[in-house]
Amino acid sequence: MNFSLYKAMMKGHGKFLFTCAFTGFLCLYLLVMTFPLLSDSQQFNDVIKSLPKSVMDAFGIQGNLTNAVEYMAMNFYNSIYLYLLMAYTILTACQLVSRFVDRGSMAYLLSTPVTRRKVINTQAAVLVTGLVVMCLFTYLGGYFGVLSFVNNSAFDLGVFTELNLIVMLIFLLIGSYSFLFSCIFDEEKTALGAGFGVTLLFYGLDMVSKLSEKLSWLKYCTIFTLYQPEKIIQGTYDTVSISLVLVVVSILIFAAASFIFQKRDLSL
Repeated sequence: MNFSLYKAMMKGHGKFLFTCAFTGFLCLYLLVMTFPLLSDSQQFNDVIKSLPKSVMDAFGIQGNLTNAVEYMAMNFYNSIYLYLLMAYTILTACQLVSRFVDRGSMAYLLSTPVTRRKVINTQAAVLVTGLVVMCLFTYLGGYFGVLSFVNNSAFDLGVFTELNLIVMLIFLLIGSYSFLFSCIFDEEKTALGAGFGVTLLFYGLDMVSKLSEKLSWLKYCTIFTLYQPEKIIQGTYDTVSISLVLVVVSILIFAAASFIFQKRDLSL
């Protein structure tokens, strides 16, 4: 990795990163503010419990909204946050490589004494750093929201930390294959299409697999099967093993992306 290039890339990427990170922080903080009102509403809890089981399974709802972590999982971690991370991770992965190649800017980077290996590894480091920062901001938004508005008895910090860790590692994997596409394709729109296409396919298969027992086999075709907030909340999720798998696979894909970038002929 080249530290000078890393600083320059982080500086150029900072505005987009801050916008996404602050959005995650603010959304979760404001959502937690509504928890005391809705958790005490018997009418709201009755509506939740009346939902069909397939719908509750699809959105990770257990029907117990006296738990702040479950409330956040249902209203943020199973919806808004996933879409925000999809947009940030895939767009950033493509901006860091294929956009430079597509616009001819990569030629300037490669004309410096910095090797291809250092250039691509630095870009990968920028992507990972941004993902960690964004997830940390969101984590703090939830944590400070709980400190401000929620009774401690309704909040489990350990479970909340596990939930955030798994989300981050799922998107580390998504970021790794989006980065791979960015290294394979010269055109930014092609890399974006591949990244969003594969991710939305995985997400759609996961949703469909939860709606019907007959389609439950589809869960073996999507990485989102590894994202199970309800099991994390119940304490039945194997966090250590799944975290290791996600990290190892992500590293291997990043390594493959680096190798391909170093060996291929670029359209500069």
